[in-house]
Amino acid sequence: MTFSTPVAVTAGTTYVVSYHTTTGHYSFSGQAFATQFDNAPLHALASGASGGNGVYLYGAGGAMPNQSFNAANYWVDVTFTNS
Repeated sequence: MTFSTPVAVTAGTTYVVSYHTTTGHYSFSGQAFATQFDNAPLHALASGASGGNGVYLYGAGGAMPNQSFNAANYWVDVTFTNS
């Protein structure tokens, strides 16, 4: 999904990027967030550093994902432009 207007981010703030599907299909890699991943200026925290990383939620859409398993990466990526 591409937003029509860029979303401003604040340094030092943790963000969650997610999507909802009703088909139940998704890709993941286990242990992807077992350690912190750094690609400055973005940093993906290790799972457990600020709650779970690689979070998901089963059920109806519109809720914040809050469950984590096996430090998995569910491959929802962002495009970031430093300005």
